[in-house]
Amino acid sequence: MVAKLHEEMEKYNLLGFKTPEVAEKAAQLDTLVDDLTRKIAELEDLGVEVKDLDYGLVDFPAARYGESVMLCWRYGEPDVSFWHKPNEGYNGRKPLKIQLIQP
Repeated sequence: MVAKLHEEMEKYNLLGFKTPEVAEKAAQLDTLVDDLTRKIAELEDLGVEVKDLDYGLVDFPAARYGESVMLCWRYGEPDVSFWHKPNEGYNGRKPLKIQLIQP
């Protein structure tokens, strides 16, 4: 929704339109962005790292055999099923065995 509204606003701005409808869409976009920013801050307050909004990718800090790792989840996955070292990122994901992870 945010991306679509932003794209519309960019078109209107390039064309120089300043109508009440454009102002309403701009207000909607501002509200959506503010809400999204608040929700990301809430997640970050819980220790979650939002890595990629387009893919819905988040990481959670954890320990594996005493080593600091990141649990990794992507939107659409039914469970948190992968982990990676902090410096590896998404491409370094490995399957997770739940019983080996401690929060």
